[in-house]
Amino acid sequence: MSITERRAKRLDVESVVLPFLGSRAEDYQTFEYLLQDVSVQGVGIAIPRWVVARENLRQGERLHLHLPFELGGRMLHSGIVTWTRWDEDQDSQLAGVQLDSYAPALYPVYVSVDTKEVAIDMEDFPGLEQILWRVLKDSLLLKRGILVYLKHLTAFFSRVCDLNREEYSLFREVVIEDVRAKVLANAERLEALQPLLGEKEEGTLARLDLSDLRQAMEPELYVDMFRAALGDETVTLFLKAVKELERKLLSNYNTCVLLYINSL
Repeated sequence: MSITERRAKRLDVESVVLPFLGSRAEDYQTFEYLLQDVSVQGVGIAIPRWVVARENLRQGERLHLHLPFELGGRMLHSGIVTWTRWDEDQDSQLAGVQLDSYAPALYPVYVSVDTKEVAIDMEDFPGLEQILWRVLKDSLLLKRGILVYLKHLTAFFSRVCDLNREEYSLFREVVIEDVRAKVLANAERLEALQPLLGEKEEGTLARLDLSDLRQAMEPELYVDMFRAALGDETVTLFLKAVKELERKLLSNYNTCVLLYINSL
């Protein structure tokens, strides 16, 4: 395989028919969307009625699409909803997103705005399975990082919240411990994939269950539950770090989707 071939693994955007995970910037709410079209004017997405996680998008709000869109050598990840409408034929809400926020891509997998293709740079990886292995290994570390944050925040919240001892004890048991248990379970799901990926064998992607993987990668912490008990300021200051880790996990899941599609 020549260097040119290794660096030119591409797939038309029209061939991408599986949903990705996005989130609202304002409240971190996650939703699923289909990529419709890509151009320098923006990205078209659809939220079909059949997806598991649906949200009603509003014009003017900021969305994180958790996909790197390459334009002029830079990677765009999020933007503002410029229009929305309901499409009866597709049974979906359609929306246009004007991308305006740049961030480096974590992996050599991206959507080219100019060519309207999914591009995977294989220069540093002998196969798609090796990229998948790196993404899932990093995702496990992110889940473990969230567990560390939760451990420290549990003690901290007990000192700064307005709840009395009994109320906080109940909040910790019902909310915080439930979140911790879910994060731990999802970390264990990702860890269970490591032996499968250990040898990075060809064909691993075809055996990947995207539904299970999505469940393992999705956020477990919902800000509104914490905000109601702890107040706006505390949540904004101290849960932002956790939500940033969750955002990286959403991006990692979307990378896995692109790799899976390219393996078919």
